[in-house]
Amino acid sequence: MKRILLYVLAILPLAAHAGKITMSDPDEKELKGGKKLCTYENSIYLFTLVTRSQSCPYSKTFQTEDNEK
Repeated sequence: MKRILLYVLAILPLAAHAGKITMSDPDEKELKGGKKLCTYENSIYLFTLVTRSQSCPYSKTFQTEDNEK
């Protein structure tokens, strides 16, 4: 039982780094071919998305490990 507890405690910090964040109100730029560049940014995270839609999604959930800052 003690061994299992030690393994769990050793792995726990690794799981704490994986996460998701939902960001909203992106900056939009028109690209060639009718595509849009959507930039979601705050003081900690920066994410970009290219879409063929007429507008960027107002909110989007990203993996924190994909941060571009």
